[in-house]
Amino acid sequence: MRRLLITALTVSLALTACSEDELVATDDDIARIEQSLIRGSELSWELLGAESRVASLCMQDEGFTVHDPIQLFGNGIPHRFVGFDSEYSRIPTVEQAELFGFGMFTRFTDTDAAEEMRENPDYLAYMAEEDGWWNPQWDLDREEFEAMGTEYEADWMEAFLGPEGFAAWQEMQAMDAEEFMEADPEQAPPGGCELKTIEVVYGGVQEDEDEETGEVYWSKPDVETPLTEIGEEGFKAEFAADHADQEADFLACVDERGYGEWEFDEFGGLPVWEYLNLVYGETSGMESDPEVTPELTDEAEDTEDPVAYEFAMALDFADCAESAGLRDGIEEAWARKYVDPLLERETELYAWEESIEEYLANAQEYLAG
Repeated sequence: MRRLLITALTVSLALTACSEDELVATDDDIARIEQSLIRGSELSWELLGAESRVASLCMQDEGFTVHDPIQLFGNGIPHRFVGFDSEYSRIPTVEQAELFGFGMFTRFTDTDAAEEMRENPDYLAYMAEEDGWWNPQWDLDREEFEAMGTEYEADWMEAFLGPEGFAAWQEMQAMDAEEFMEADPEQAPPGGCELKTIEVVYGGVQEDEDEETGEVYWSKPDVETPLTEIGEEGFKAEFAADHADQEADFLACVDERGYGEWEFDEFGGLPVWEYLNLVYGETSGMESDPEVTPELTDEAEDTEDPVAYEFAMALDFADCAESAGLRDGIEEAWARKYVDPLLERETELYAWEESIEEYLANAQEYLAG
């Protein structure tokens, strides 16, 4: 297995210094870092697939041909990053509203039009980060795994987790819902094919000890983007506060268009899904949160064509976003706010990307035999 090498990087940055401690990103900085994060996100997704193949080969050697697809990579799916998009970008543009409304009819209906839209490149780009990474084949593989029965599942889990992990899994399986929610079991060390996969791909298991309790935790290296460490929610709240006037103008416009009183959340988001979930009669099988969902207007309650209502509403919201100034340099400002704190950590960003490449190479080398 190749040793993980983190190359010392010297990055030449074109920066404007506001003070000795504060750096402001240029357009080139933003473009470079955005592309690096996109590539790292795509590599993380590719790594997950390779890790799954390593695990499935191990399980095949143990005599199992049908697998739990999510368990193969430890249940954790990496964040999908597609670009620096603010919460306001979830309000569709006029062109997007005309094409797919809010994109919700594809979730709430199963018509030919909805099925066709699910393959539309513009729709997929709009929904990409919200949908995240997912392989539809997993749904079919999980159905096949469940159809094998509980005895097969138990044998599979024992081979994958090893003796200690399997015992912990059995203990959790025996709990009722209340016991499960209150449980705080000790973590079992990885074993079986889970351990072999971690050793092949990542070079071994990490051990961390809780300084207060002395309890040992086992894990594989974290391959999540450095973005997770810079406080995205705090940035969103600051950004929303900076654009309170535009938000107020947007909400006034929406009210004037006949949609009643709406509110942005503290991060600049709108409860569109919750509202349209009610318009479609909660066909999603999930309930809208009454604390955040605006009251349906008479027109919304009485509509006999929820899809037409969604499209009309999306177009009105798009118009209001434009007139309120939520299209005027907003996305550029959001990207700059996000990138500024990353400038001093850019070498970490490249090291993260390189580490994923090395883990992926380990897996590919093993799979090549």
